[in-house]
Amino acid sequence: MLKKLKLSLLLLCLPFAAMAADFKAGEHYDVLKIEKSKTSQVTEFFSFYCPHCFKFEAVAKAMEKSLPAGTEFVKNHVNFLGGLAPEVQSNLSYAYIIAKQHNKGEQVADQMFDSIHIKRAPLNNIKDVKALLAVNGIDNDTFDKDIASMPVIAAEKAMQDKQNKFSQMGALTGVPTFIVNDKYKININTIKSQEQLDELVAFLLQQ
Repeated sequence: MLKKLKLSLLLLCLPFAAMAADFKAGEHYDVLKIEKSKTSQVTEFFSFYCPHCFKFEAVAKAMEKSLPAGTEFVKNHVNFLGGLAPEVQSNLSYAYIIAKQHNKGEQVADQMFDSIHIKRAPLNNIKDVKALLAVNGIDNDTFDKDIASMPVIAAEKAMQDKQNKFSQMGALTGVPTFIVNDKYKININTIKSQEQLDELVAFLLQQ
């Protein structure tokens, strides 16, 4: 009976073991010369101004839903895209952080992507950003108060610090970029399907 049980458990493990063996460091992912994060997390470096990030948003959302319990999905907005001043790009970082504080992060993020890439309203002016948040119940007074608060300032600084850290080590050269546990950068160009991406993330989370 014990032998049958061990065999059954082994057979259950085989599909994942076979799948994991197909993922290769240096091909599907890169191992970064940095300590692994203490908590389980997947970081997406992205920009609302990036058309590739806009097209990839549905994939990122599906991946987030597939993550095991206890794994945090971190959306880290960057401000280094060409053509726009970093301050302009950071305005959307602040807006996203403030929206999250009011439990409206996802809906505001969707509307910012839609405004820039569908409606062609680029949100380059802070007045337009504030107007978008006002539509979502975050009025100008609340926005002005929040953007000057220490938690929001610290959260935006943390985004920039993380962006700069991975940029300096050569791991962040464009967006979208996905990094698992601060240690493994996914080479997204090698991924052929949503299923493969989800499986690779699950594999890397166990390393």
